[in-house]
Amino acid sequence: MKKLTALLLSFLLLCSCAALAEPAEEESAPLTKEELEIYLNDLGAAALGDESTTVDTLSSGDHYADFFGGTLKISDEELTETTAILGVYPSDGQADPRGIYLGDGLDKVLRAYPNDNPQLAGSYYDAVLYISGEKPEVSTGFVLREGQQVTEVVHTVYSWQPEGVETWVVYYIMEDGMVMGMYAGATQMMEEEEALESIQEIADMQEISEYFAYPLSETGEGLAPFSREDLGLLIDGQITLDLLDLTAQEAIEYFGPAPVDEWTQDSDGTFLRLMQWDGISLLLKCDGEKQFVSVDSLTVNDNVLDGPRGVRVGDKLDSVLFRFLHGEVFTAEDTVTLYGDGENAPFGVLTYTPESAELTYALALEEGKNVIWHMTFVGGELQTMSLLLR
Repeated sequence: MKKLTALLLSFLLLCSCAALAEPAEEESAPLTKEELEIYLNDLGAAALGDESTTVDTLSSGDHYADFFGGTLKISDEELTETTAILGVYPSDGQADPRGIYLGDGLDKVLRAYPNDNPQLAGSYYDAVLYISGEKPEVSTGFVLREGQQVTEVVHTVYSWQPEGVETWVVYYIMEDGMVMGMYAGATQMMEEEEALESIQEIADMQEISEYFAYPLSETGEGLAPFSREDLGLLIDGQITLDLLDLTAQEAIEYFGPAPVDEWTQDSDGTFLRLMQWDGISLLLKCDGEKQFVSVDSLTVNDNVLDGPRGVRVGDKLDSVLFRFLHGEVFTAEDTVTLYGDGENAPFGVLTYTPESAELTYALALEEGKNVIWHMTFVGGELQTMSLLLR
């Protein structure tokens, strides 16, 4: 797993959502084989009583039963009272064992299970939530992610049996912070050595704390404004570059030779050097001898690197807003001042148009210069962002 070279800020899940129907004590308990068996047997009985239930056998030999609550994976070609229910892919309107539905948010999923890692400390690609129990039953939970975007949440039960170690799982496919798919049930039978290696791998993941998700808050409470510490940008989740120290040589080292590399001389005799790669445009200020002076601007219009606080092209507007200090953002006004006066750094301003939104943050540097971070959103998604040194 790839490692980061810089420590990022910690994450507290601050978004408020309605509590689940079950008691908190049950919600925070580790997943068990018994819990899944009871849940699956109940669904099997419901499917058996549903006249519209149909059973299909795939070319792989697996048997599936479609009913009003989703799709069951079953042991036989027919669904009877003695058929073993191996798993389920719940449909809209069908809760999983912990009361999670398709469309629910990440925070609800995380609250439904133990979480010894509320800051989601881990690597750029994963973070362990908990490891609980010991032989004959061990439960684990972890998330898979790409930076700030969690893509899967996985909870596994390892259950020792005479013939080997059964594995039972509940996993959630996440997109833009919402559950888009889920499965609950049995997976594979493992040899004991393989199961112990799997658990050890998760334990090793638990020791990594090089990357943290950033705080999110709908109200902006407890969040910091755009700051100097946010100018460390990430490439491939492991290379950190500082915008203010970025040179042409470093850019070539990180991105490779620039397909576009053009010089333009200004009226005062100084030069601007434009370097472009797929999704990235870098403009550098140089003196009359073409020696590097400073960055002028960096523009990103593709999902090729992590900007301030892990922001990437394609992120939703509210997910970006909720990472930075702000006041009321849902107003009837075309322009909303998030903090500051909207003119003198530091400030944050959001401007709505019929087709898009413009989000701008300004940071005052000790050197007497400002960094302007400008983002354009179309259809609620980030299309392009520019960091300018002025």
